[in-house]
Amino acid sequence: MMRGLALAFGLWLGMLCAATANAVPAAPLLALPERATQAPVLPCAALVTPVTARADPIAYRVISASEQDATCIVTGYAAPQTQFVLRLPLAGYRGRYLQGGCGGMCGVIGNTIVPSCSNAHLADGGFAVAFDNGGHSGAGIGDATWASDPELRMQFAHKATHATAMAAKAIVTRFYGSAPTASYFVGCSGGGRDALMEAQRYPDDFDGIVAGSSVSMPAAMQLFLWEAQHGLDAAGHEVFTPAAVALLHQAVITNCDALDGIRDGQIDDPRRCHFDPATLRCRDKDGSDCLNTSQVDAARAYYQGPTAPDGTALFPGGAPYGSELGWVGPGAATQTGKFAAEAFLSRLLLLPDALPENFTWRDWRFTRASLARLLAAGAPFDATDPDLTRFRAHGGKLILWQGLADNAAGARGMLDYYQAVRDTMGGLAATRAFARLFLVPGGYHCQGGYVPYEQDFLGAMVQWVEQGNVPDAVPAVARLADGALRERPLYAYPTGTRYLGGDVNRAGSFAPAAPSTEPADGFPWPGSKAHATGR
Repeated sequence: MMRGLALAFGLWLGMLCAATANAVPAAPLLALPERATQAPVLPCAALVTPVTARADPIAYRVISASEQDATCIVTGYAAPQTQFVLRLPLAGYRGRYLQGGCGGMCGVIGNTIVPSCSNAHLADGGFAVAFDNGGHSGAGIGDATWASDPELRMQFAHKATHATAMAAKAIVTRFYGSAPTASYFVGCSGGGRDALMEAQRYPDDFDGIVAGSSVSMPAAMQLFLWEAQHGLDAAGHEVFTPAAVALLHQAVITNCDALDGIRDGQIDDPRRCHFDPATLRCRDKDGSDCLNTSQVDAARAYYQGPTAPDGTALFPGGAPYGSELGWVGPGAATQTGKFAAEAFLSRLLLLPDALPENFTWRDWRFTRASLARLLAAGAPFDATDPDLTRFRAHGGKLILWQGLADNAAGARGMLDYYQAVRDTMGGLAATRAFARLFLVPGGYHCQGGYVPYEQDFLGAMVQWVEQGNVPDAVPAVARLADGALRERPLYAYPTGTRYLGGDVNRAGSFAPAAPSTEPADGFPWPGSKAHATGR
């Protein structure tokens, strides 16, 4: 088996996704099944019509259709305000439809998916590809001005993604003369929430769904507030400096790297790490080789996660060990996250009438009662329903994935959800027949990481749907800081990775390791829908 895996890695490495300087590292691109191509049966411009079209019950309108770079680019909208862009290959179309999710609060139309490597599949003309704005126009993914309208909130919650799927597939059918033979959705973060909403609410829309880094959206806003309140002092100054988080991160790696049986600069399971940042506390005076008391206290709070005064966890864990480098900078909760949480909680989406107009991120109180209000108000936006019976009956396949150094969503929420699915759908074996979870060591929120792995989950999904190739392992590749290329197989959870010896950067040095007992991954917080829990 290992010889075959090593040979497979050799083939995959021969098809590395192109990477430019300062871009995402190269990653293995999985070969898609060969399929007959379909030519358009209409001119591109003929897709524009002067009347409203319907893909029952969705009303939509094509605004423009023009040829560019061997592609018919269609713009349109579905009622009331879901704008979309659909790219239709003029040659090489193979009957596949792909829809990408949006991020944050949406409001703009994207054009790429993550992991970034998988975008190479979109360039060869095999897919018709659509993206939308999440049901509204905005100044950017952090803008929630639009959400004063109740219907637009529901469009953002789940309706817009479905509307785009219906309208886009109707246009594909008209352009090529037949409906797509396989439909896929890929999203991460807010797009991962879109992905799970599709599986839960509209199970017939897609045959294969890839959902990354999705966690309870209302509770995630609370996580941002927790980290902002502990990561900023009374004057609003950052508690952590880049030097402080670099020191802490290195200490975490030094102390927890070998817990998986190998020193390779990555922590395979941060749940096993229990490093106390107090060991770095400055003895006499602040310095570059120690943490001051405020930094130690903040680090402990980050790792703990939102907690009520009585000790109740209000979120599935806290910042995972290994995520420290993401605690500073533009994406940190102390900078952008706190403002996103303010918009979600007080002004527009979740609690627009329950908090004062001058509410700020400092005013939130972490109690069981406040979490209960938050989860109740945020239910329409929360893609945590573990009952995927209709999606499974449709024949749908689901890949969940989570970076284990995720500085925005933590690492335990996806495990908690997967446990809930297992509990609801008949156990681990029954769930793995249609839904697989992959954990990415060192991975940040959707992309990048202190070990910046890239992996082609879209390719794995296409092989699963169209060939029945169940993804027991997906190859990952990372370009390390010293320029070395690291290969590592990612095994479908709960299978772990066992080191056989040899070069830690070669895939052939590793084998799958089945757990001795089935893990219980539900996290004991009030929002969990899992029955089997563990810490």
